[in-house]
Amino acid sequence: MASLSSPTLSSPLSCPTCHMFSYSSSSFSDNGNCKRCSLFVALEARLSDLETRYRTTEQSLAAIVSKSPVASAVPPKAVSASRPPVVPEQPGGWVTVRRRHSPKQKPTVHHQPLHVSNRFSPLSDTPAERPTLVIGSSIVRNVKLATPGTIVKCIPGARAGDIESNLKLLAKDKRKYNKIIIHVGGNDTRLRQSEVTKINVSSVCEYAKTMSDSVIFSGPLPNVTSDDMYSRMSSFHRWLSRWCPANDVGFIDNWTPFWGKPGLIRRDGIHPTLDGAALISRNMTKFISRSNP
Repeated sequence: MASLSSPTLSSPLSCPTCHMFSYSSSSFSDNGNCKRCSLFVALEARLSDLETRYRTTEQSLAAIVSKSPVASAVPPKAVSASRPPVVPEQPGGWVTVRRRHSPKQKPTVHHQPLHVSNRFSPLSDTPAERPTLVIGSSIVRNVKLATPGTIVKCIPGARAGDIESNLKLLAKDKRKYNKIIIHVGGNDTRLRQSEVTKINVSSVCEYAKTMSDSVIFSGPLPNVTSDDMYSRMSSFHRWLSRWCPANDVGFIDNWTPFWGKPGLIRRDGIHPTLDGAALISRNMTKFISRSNP
């Protein structure tokens, strides 16, 4: 009698961002993320584009207001003196004498021209006050720098190619930055294509140089989710520590400060806790202060 064998299910697919798994490939996009995470990345890019358009419109309106002439006040006309009324003669030879009152001359008001200035002008992107841009994956979600004029842009699930695409969107509006700090590579390493990851990292750094005076790469955090990921991330860290100085790119070592320190990485073994994000922020701030002349 032939034995009945149960159908074998294929291995589930997992989203590297939200860790959702499914047996159906239709729930995932071509980049490996689930459709919800892919939609979130697209919305983030669209929101960034809208914010850039809003700033451009605001600056245009402010420029129009500052150039419009202010109508000066017209000084009041002097009141002409009227002739005193003729006093009729009274019977009996008596004449009533009335005291003449000279009309008061209104003082001439000298109006000073009103100077109008744009109170938002200190926020404009002048070459002397270019902001610092921190852009990266979900690792930089809670990163906050004390350096004034710093913009932190978090793109969950982003790879090196996604960071370069977002920089190109900012470049369309001729955005320039004093420094650009990039943190990416963890999602690329999961693809197990080390050479492709190196090429993409090199490409995004070279493109960032066209938008900034200085490009800095924030190194990866220790990944202990598995022996394979630890080995790949450790190799990626060592390669960055050599490649960045050789290609005029600053390098921030996050591996050493995080290694063996409990409470800095969440239970997923990937993302930093609030204390870990504060440590990343301090590492970036120290590097910026050292690089400033």
